[in-house]
Amino acid sequence: MKKEYIPLSGFIIALVLTAVAPILTGNSNLQVTLLFPLILIFAYWTKMNAAELGLVFGKRKEYLIAIAYPLISALIVITLATISGHIGPINLSFTALIAFLGLFFTTLILTVTTEEGFFRGWLFGVMEKYEFSSKSIILLTALAFTIWHIPLFFIGTGMEGAYNMIPLYLSTVFTGGAIMGTIRYRSGSIITSSLSHTIWNSVNYTLFGFGTSVGILGIMPINIFDPERGYLGLVINALFLIIFWYYTFHFPKKSNS
Repeated sequence: MKKEYIPLSGFIIALVLTAVAPILTGNSNLQVTLLFPLILIFAYWTKMNAAELGLVFGKRKEYLIAIAYPLISALIVITLATISGHIGPINLSFTALIAFLGLFFTTLILTVTTEEGFFRGWLFGVMEKYEFSSKSIILLTALAFTIWHIPLFFIGTGMEGAYNMIPLYLSTVFTGGAIMGTIRYRSGSIITSSLSHTIWNSVNYTLFGFGTSVGILGIMPINIFDPERGYLGLVINALFLIIFWYYTFHFPKKSNS
């Protein structure tokens, strides 16, 4: 097999297995968890080391950028929802705090070993190894990440049947995936992008909700005032992507050493 086809082949295998397994078993968690053994198998197949997989620590500045992106995005949506009177009733409680902390630490482990580990780890790394251009790697891994999310609407994850959400949701996933890819490229680390991904999921799913649910802030309508499912979130993500893209490719990339 030509090396240029290996990233596509790996992605297709992962897409099929992670889409079919939940349907056959009735366990939607397999869509995510199956990525872990696939990362190990593909990394062995393509003879990739830890650094090539992004299993290194990035610079402090890159962590600050990774943390700031999801927090600023959420803050903008909350501010505009509050000003326009679309917030509440707010359901803050000790139980919600415990649930948030559990979600945060669980997601941090899972993102490194599954979604980030596969898309910004193996897939990103193998494309770098086979000398794809940096811009094409970011965009193609974001596209793969987006396509991988389509089965969420069919396999019992809380989004099944909400087909009207697909175009907007996938558009935001693509821009978010490209941002995570840019973070990975800048830092050379999936630990950095995983931290950003973890904050995005845990903060947004707690405050705003997931699927068709509403979060603890009671912000509605979700197709407008939501970082991941709303038009406002898509605009914010697009602006972040433009800023990140310009900053990354108009200034020299520095070594992480």
